[in-house]
Amino acid sequence: MLFSRSVVVGAYVVMLLIFSIAAGDTFLTSGTLKDVLDQAAVPVILVCGLTLVLAVGEFDLSFTATVGLTAGIAIVLMAQHDVPVVLACLIALLAAVVVGLLVGFLVTLGQASSFIVTLAVGSAVTGLELALTGNETIYQGIPTSFTDLASNTILGLKWPVWLAALVLAAAAVLLHRTRFGRHVRATGGNATAAYLAGVKTRRVRIAAFAITAFLAGLCALVLTSRASSYYPDSSAGFLLNTYAAAFLGAAIGRWRGFTVAGAAFGVLWIVTLQTGLTQLSAPAWTANFVQGIVLATAVLIASRGRKGLA
Repeated sequence: MLFSRSVVVGAYVVMLLIFSIAAGDTFLTSGTLKDVLDQAAVPVILVCGLTLVLAVGEFDLSFTATVGLTAGIAIVLMAQHDVPVVLACLIALLAAVVVGLLVGFLVTLGQASSFIVTLAVGSAVTGLELALTGNETIYQGIPTSFTDLASNTILGLKWPVWLAALVLAAAAVLLHRTRFGRHVRATGGNATAAYLAGVKTRRVRIAAFAITAFLAGLCALVLTSRASSYYPDSSAGFLLNTYAAAFLGAAIGRWRGFTVAGAAFGVLWIVTLQTGLTQLSAPAWTANFVQGIVLATAVLIASRGRKGLA
């Protein structure tokens, strides 16, 4: 794991040096740091949930669809039905959890592949989102008390950054310092052995999917507040980036497998890359191209690290 950690961290340092030289005085500034942290807030929250699912030995391809559905429900309730902000957000988050529970039950009780189940559920959830919103952008009638949330600052940082930090700390404690976290890692390591040892592996899997969906719902509220609107496919681009961050985290983690802190560093790695390319006015395709290479490399490094520990 020392080799894997050195490669990933070393590549990040080299990237910082390259962007600092190429972008001049505009890259290593407090303004850039605040922008990186703000842009990292949503991916950090998402990757905290995804890390739980990956640690339990499953995949989730539906969380971006859950983001879209939650955003659609919240905005439609607030803008078109005059539902109070807090109640609309709670209903939207409840819908997100229901999606997560549904995925969990289908995967565990149906003993189906999580890859196929989450792909199918994600498609169905996206259909519900488009039916609910009419596949139209909604920007009128949204309360300012909601749209102002993402722009409010605490100690110079926007509140989504603090929310992401809170979620990160809670997820790290949950996965690495609680009985539930030990059960998650045991189930992901060897589900049969964990079951024979008394771990309720089905409940653990269902809980992991439900937590992931809830965090996806939180991200939806942050995104819609930040944009002051709902627009279709608002979660586009998060699927690849979130998985890339999680596997980067697995490449540098202390334990065998996925870690919350490592995944958060993976998000920082990717957002720094995106910010640097933007400041250099790189072509739009560059970010996707490099991120694809990063994901493939991270998977290979993580796999090499796990084999080294086996």
